[in-house]
Amino acid sequence: MAALRSHDVRQGHPRRRRQPRGGTTRRHRRQRGARRQRGNRDRASSLRRNADRPHHAGRRNGGHSHRHQRFRGRRGGRTRLAVGLRGRGASRRRDREAAGGVAAVPGRRPRRLRVAAASAHRSSAGSVRTEGCGTRLIERLRRDVRALPVIALAVIVYGIVAHASAFGLQVGTYAGIFAIGAIGLSLLLGNSAQISLGQAGFFALGAYAVAWLTTNGGWSFIPAAAVGVVAATVVGLGVGLIALRFAGHYLAMATLAFGLIVYGVFSQLDAFGGVNGITDIPPIDIFGHALSNARAYWFAWLVAGLCAWATWNLLRSRTGRAFAALSGDPLAAEVAGVPVKRYKLLAFAYAGALAGLSGTLYAGYLGLVIPSAMSVQLSIDFLLMAVLGGSGNISGALIGAALVAGLDVAGHTWENWRLVAYGVLVVCVVIFFPGGLAGIYVRRGRSARKAERDVAEASAGAGAHAETPRAHSVSACAPQGESPLRVEHVQKRFGGLVAVHDVSFALEAGRLTSLIGPNGAGKTTLFNAISGVSAPSTGEILIGERSVTGWPAHRVVELGVGRSFQNARLFADLTVLENVVLGAFRLERSAFVADLLALRAARRDEHEALERARATLRDLGLERRAGVYARDLTFGERRRVELARAMVSDPWLLLLDEPAAGLNAAERATLRRDVLALRARGVTMLLIEHDMRLVMSISDRVLVLNFGEMIADGTPETVRNDPAVIAAYLGDERAAGDARDQT
Repeated sequence: MAALRSHDVRQGHPRRRRQPRGGTTRRHRRQRGARRQRGNRDRASSLRRNADRPHHAGRRNGGHSHRHQRFRGRRGGRTRLAVGLRGRGASRRRDREAAGGVAAVPGRRPRRLRVAAASAHRSSAGSVRTEGCGTRLIERLRRDVRALPVIALAVIVYGIVAHASAFGLQVGTYAGIFAIGAIGLSLLLGNSAQISLGQAGFFALGAYAVAWLTTNGGWSFIPAAAVGVVAATVVGLGVGLIALRFAGHYLAMATLAFGLIVYGVFSQLDAFGGVNGITDIPPIDIFGHALSNARAYWFAWLVAGLCAWATWNLLRSRTGRAFAALSGDPLAAEVAGVPVKRYKLLAFAYAGALAGLSGTLYAGYLGLVIPSAMSVQLSIDFLLMAVLGGSGNISGALIGAALVAGLDVAGHTWENWRLVAYGVLVVCVVIFFPGGLAGIYVRRGRSARKAERDVAEASAGAGAHAETPRAHSVSACAPQGESPLRVEHVQKRFGGLVAVHDVSFALEAGRLTSLIGPNGAGKTTLFNAISGVSAPSTGEILIGERSVTGWPAHRVVELGVGRSFQNARLFADLTVLENVVLGAFRLERSAFVADLLALRAARRDEHEALERARATLRDLGLERRAGVYARDLTFGERRRVELARAMVSDPWLLLLDEPAAGLNAAERATLRRDVLALRARGVTMLLIEHDMRLVMSISDRVLVLNFGEMIADGTPETVRNDPAVIAAYLGDERAAGDARDQT
């Protein structure tokens, strides 16, 4: 009897396994000369085959044959896995259960299950896949930059083909000039989640600076362009300061007003030519060499390429992570150590600088600057470039600029229909290509081999963790004898409501103190005051010997304070590793210019931060989940990832707000182990928790709040038997806990 064919290894993500092209044969091959059975017997055999045959080679995920990916139908199914075949309903499940796990066929004894192959992988515990590297932000940038060589080749080919056509070179030069401004807006819109409808204002500042200085001041192009870029950057900082007070539609309206103001100023002032603008601007000259039409084309795209390279460096550095945090959760970013306001200003200034640079090239190339060319329509054009190409996508900004520039020139022949064409194009891109036109190449350019290397099989489950976390020193320990945290007569009011009233206490270094009390007692409000999320109304808070009363959260973090939230606040669009590495933000010291130019200091800081984050995940047994998006984590895993982010910078004071809330017994046991390991390292902890069994078993000291006032302070046993605490909070729970302990 011939041996049956071996089965393909099928566990793992269906898109990340190498499969034969077109699929393999569906069944075991018949022996040579065997005759196919006909009639009812054949149909009955077919039923049995479909019911109790093991997984066939070439079939995946419940029996589906290998096929090209397409949209899944409306039937239910596990995430990213194919839905089951028809006929596998409740009746068949009952038959399988009755037959010991194999579908029963009337009148026949069920077959015995075949033993799994020795090489077979363990069944996947869920549909969520895990990544080996964990830096999806860097991976996305790498996939984005893969399109840049194609764009560069297109620019070169276009320049060669259009060399003899002055009009063709003019269109290509405009595309390169506008691409510079589109890159800045794409970063602002897609990476820092801020919108600007005033980019034409920054563009005008750069253009008029070159026009006025070269015609009236006799300056050459390069110093005049430098002044224009600096002016646009400074004004960008000013607009950013105003933008800090707005968000969403209000921010769009505020920046639109800025663009209108700039347009009105330049069109009304006679010093800048009024509505007629400034003419006879000298052409672009580089060290005394004026650029012809062809040279201007190559120069414009060279500058655009340098801006794309610098922006790519920026986005894959700590600055890029800060921008990503702004778009995810500004409060979580602030508590992780990111100065949110500073980076919002930085994003506006950078976008303004690139728009100003674009304006300087425009003025030098065209030789004419008029206000009507820098109206609101230009701001909308910049927005179209970013959206069509893909906001937050560097190569998308270049593609969008080329597309809009081409349509703008072609649209002069059908002026009345140009806006209609723009609208139809935007709607089509948003519906069919949500990631922009550059996303088409990015998705198709993913190599299966690269994906195979990135993916690592993971064992999911709350209890499956690594060994006990290794101990390492706390980086910024408080001096011996000095209290890590002192709260002196703190009060917090919300209008007429007093949430915290005259609370005072001091923590002992290296000890675990729990803060308990009923819901609404003011525990989280006190945490917010300590961590800088909100300032206390009166009183003083000292970290070490330094008063931090009223400090913003990121400055408190710089002193070595970590904090978790009552509801875990992670960045859903970042991976576990990227979430954790944000916690090391205060330890990285590379400057903005170092990030922009990818200097050695910036690369060294980036490497050290990633290694520190990986080590922290390894300590908590989460290294196999490093590449999973935060939105795909279980509730317990989200809690532990937030804990990892808080401890990645080795804080000496850790504030934990109800870390055990919503966890099952196994997850609570894991949390208890992690907290005790942190205490063994010398970390001072202040813990808010409602699980009294956990609190009483791990705490060195317990504080009790009730209606914003401190009603008890002592050891767990003292607090447990305090009549005021029993009446206000513990109640019958203490008696129930005593009964459980006795049994």
